[in-house]
Amino acid sequence: QGPWATARRALSSQLIAMASDAASAEEPAPWESINVLCFTWNMGDAKPAEEELEHWLPKGGGDFDLITIGVQECSYSDWTRSPQRNKKRRKSLKGSQAVQIPMISGAAEELMHTLGSSPGHHDFSPVPITRDVSEQTFSFHWDDILAERLGDGFVRVQQAVLMNMRLLVFARAEHCDCTSWQGGPLVHTVKQTYSATGLLAGTVGNKGGLVVSLHFGPVSLCFVSCHLAAHMHAADKRDNDCKEILQETWPVCHPCLDLTNQFDHCFWFGDLNYRVELKPLHELEDYPTLALGNSRESVKTDASMKTMAAADVELKFPDTDHFAAIDSLMREGKYRELMTYDQLRCHRTAGKAFVGFQEGQPTFAPTFKVERKTGFHHVQERAPSYCDRILWKSLPPHKANVAQHLFTCAPEVTTSDHKPVLAHFCISVSPSLGELLQNPLVEAMKERFPVVRLSGFKATSLAGTASTAEPHLVFLVAPLELNDSEGMSAAEKKTLDPVWKDHELPILRPAASTPDQLKSCTLLVVVYNKSVKLGCVALRFPGFDPSHGPAECCSYSFEEPIVLYNQTTDTGLLSGRVEVDWSEEGICAANAQAKCPKPGNHKVRCACVMQ
Repeated sequence: QGPWATARRALSSQLIAMASDAASAEEPAPWESINVLCFTWNMGDAKPAEEELEHWLPKGGGDFDLITIGVQECSYSDWTRSPQRNKKRRKSLKGSQAVQIPMISGAAEELMHTLGSSPGHHDFSPVPITRDVSEQTFSFHWDDILAERLGDGFVRVQQAVLMNMRLLVFARAEHCDCTSWQGGPLVHTVKQTYSATGLLAGTVGNKGGLVVSLHFGPVSLCFVSCHLAAHMHAADKRDNDCKEILQETWPVCHPCLDLTNQFDHCFWFGDLNYRVELKPLHELEDYPTLALGNSRESVKTDASMKTMAAADVELKFPDTDHFAAIDSLMREGKYRELMTYDQLRCHRTAGKAFVGFQEGQPTFAPTFKVERKTGFHHVQERAPSYCDRILWKSLPPHKANVAQHLFTCAPEVTTSDHKPVLAHFCISVSPSLGELLQNPLVEAMKERFPVVRLSGFKATSLAGTASTAEPHLVFLVAPLELNDSEGMSAAEKKTLDPVWKDHELPILRPAASTPDQLKSCTLLVVVYNKSVKLGCVALRFPGFDPSHGPAECCSYSFEEPIVLYNQTTDTGLLSGRVEVDWSEEGICAANAQAKCPKPGNHKVRCACVMQ
């Protein structure tokens, strides 16, 4: 009886352990669903009322995993922590209190960045960069009252500061002090930078952008808070401010990319200052739909939606009375009609700014310019406008993974001539992305990567002078942490409409072991003229749609606008065909070719993933 009982107990323990493991396997990983709060507010250089935080920031942080808070014009008389407040040490990641020198930009800023470390392949290691949680006394009143409301359950991950602009990112404490991702915290690889675009030809930081990037498990996230040029007539300057921000915030990016095409998800918010500019409908330009970054298949749908939106608006108004016309629409709650005349919406459609970004439809009145009291009481000296905005953009494989559950404002906040705007997002993460980044790559696995062949690539209407042009293509694969090499095409000389022969294009071997993993990867094609970047096209690998053919060997053709720093005006189009081969025969042939490469006409910079 003794031995049998012992055996039964051992078997029972084994079964219980197996059942427990199975239950754990069915539970979603903590990074598979991320709740994010984005908040922006121009504070009007007035001290905020601490009791008014309750109108937008839940006590204890609610169910959010990340809370990002961007403010502008945040200078007020007692901006340092009030003497009567008890000094309290708050949880922070070490190094999160770094503050930029506020008054410089231009050549001096470039020099400072140059003296630091320029991004290179070593910056994109799959090994997370972690920081310990420490405790600090917050010197800024605004930071302190936010931390007080969030409590000990949240940690300040990073702040970025430029004159009267601040960007703060908080994360739930359990995500910063755990071993849930590769033996370390979920929140890792945190970076920050800034760009000044203000006075004296952009050398002063009264306007500009602040950036914090981080990884949450396998997901790369970027948060941009900005304050752009003011006044109705400065819409084009605002577009250029965005371009300058993307050009100057390269310290957190790969040298070939910018914020909007490197990270899985980029959230951009702030006082963007775009105005509601009323024009009769016949004066609205027929903007090209392709500028939005859509493929030709979606043109018909977008055009019909634009026609329907225009049909809803029948405005007759004198040119001199913007306020009365806008006020009439506001009183009737016709916010969708107001957005038809929003400068930012028009410029997005024209490809002049924020190409490929998404934005919620406001169901509230314009947030500027209002009297400093509860509710909406707009000041007649300015045309009421949606200056305060929250937009987001995702790489192609992840576009469907962001859901905006709430987009609203806080009219109860009384201390500023802007009302704050906030949005709640839920980011869902494919388990295959976690599997891709969590499992270490071994040399033997690299010989099982799929073979990606490129054909029929051509560009049309590139920017530049044809007689001196030498356009070529650089190919990158995201996640960059696993794909540390670049493939390069041949350079086509003296043409702005280059056509590449198939043998002039590299063969790619993206780091993915299964078709599901490849669905989480992005092909980034960067167009250059000599050393001048002309823009980028982000593509999914074939296999995400049944029309691409059997999983073993699938392909599709594309034609996309080239995006340069958020813009597609005068950048041209790129088209071609991408084929993925998972067959044993194709992989073996590619492995043999890699070992005995034939001389070709294209240059390839490679480590071991691309050939």
